[in-house]
Amino acid sequence: MIDANSIMILISSTLFLGYISGLIYSKTKIPDIIWLLAFGILLGPVFNFFDSSLFISLSPLMSIVALNIILFDAGINVDIRAIMETMHKSLVLSVVTFLLTVVAVGYTLHFLMPGDFSLLQAMLFGSMVGGTSTVTVLGILSGLEKMIKDLGNVKVILMMESVISDPLCIVAAMTLIRMIMLPGVSLQDGVKDILFTFTVSSLIGFAVGLIWAQVLDLLRNRPFNYIMTIATLFPTYIVAESLAGHGAGPVSALTFGLTLTNYPYLAKKLGIERKARVEKRRLREFHEEITFLIKSFFFVFIGLIVSLSPTFMIYGLALVALLAAVRYVSVTLVAAGLKFSRTESTVTKLIFANGLPALVMSQLPAIYDPERLFFPNPEIYTNLCFPIVIGTVIFGALLGPAIAKRRLSGG
Repeated sequence: MIDANSIMILISSTLFLGYISGLIYSKTKIPDIIWLLAFGILLGPVFNFFDSSLFISLSPLMSIVALNIILFDAGINVDIRAIMETMHKSLVLSVVTFLLTVVAVGYTLHFLMPGDFSLLQAMLFGSMVGGTSTVTVLGILSGLEKMIKDLGNVKVILMMESVISDPLCIVAAMTLIRMIMLPGVSLQDGVKDILFTFTVSSLIGFAVGLIWAQVLDLLRNRPFNYIMTIATLFPTYIVAESLAGHGAGPVSALTFGLTLTNYPYLAKKLGIERKARVEKRRLREFHEEITFLIKSFFFVFIGLIVSLSPTFMIYGLALVALLAAVRYVSVTLVAAGLKFSRTESTVTKLIFANGLPALVMSQLPAIYDPERLFFPNPEIYTNLCFPIVIGTVIFGALLGPAIAKRRLSGG
């Protein structure tokens, strides 16, 4: 039995570690995700200070909260006008990388672990690691800017790729879970589901964003406006999931945030005469604090519940090498077709990393099949995802920038 004091100590120490690891990132170039995951492993699997069963029971709640916060954060930090020039590059890069990853990881994992993964289940895992993490990539880019003087449009391309890949991976994962649990669902039906979910959930998030921008304008300068924005976010998620199916909630959270901070631009395009001012700086500052809290605790949470295994570590690192190869191939194809600059091509080949979204999605089989009828061992998704996240973060934060700098400075 875990007492209240232990939980409070855990939360407090997690926040301190998250803050301190952010400060020492500039010195070590190791992102906070590594320290937080390691902290959770030490407290859980290594020293058994905490019983993982309690935290496993919290997985559904933690995952839903984390998904909402991640994608809302991505939405409010997107400036539509600033991304129009590079949007096509980010979109194509995200889709091509995702598709190649799902196929490559799916067939490889099914070949390596046929007893644990059917081909469809292996492709489900591929969809979980088929995108990049917005938070992790932005952290890597902040350090990369100090190493490479002129990044040009690379930062926007990589940021938007991660923003696009989050809902793409989540909706695809939800669709594959549905295909596994309902064997009669065809691939064509799955694609239709993805398009339907994207469209309806985007409209829901867009409509709520337009309305809430007006509410924030009416209540401007009053206290607690932005905590009420978070209170509006979760019902939006629930309504979208109810109307458009699993996977719609995260997309609606993304479009809700995007609409809020881009209201003047969108209202002008739609011919809406009523003006509304949303204090974007205050919204982003407040939400940055919320994101820090959720992100820090979720990483420790994953460390507490993960099972360490030499087999998972070996397979995970092998898949990291496969992901690096897929990344190189996808960027080569996209760069040739869309005429990437030398800097864009070099950096995008080497800078990629999984993170919080992949770890959140690894919890989905356990959430949607609690009786283990279709996923007899759902924990294997988290256990295998864990070394992949660690490996891609180390590669993207340490090796990738060093190689990119050498290639660009070498003429």
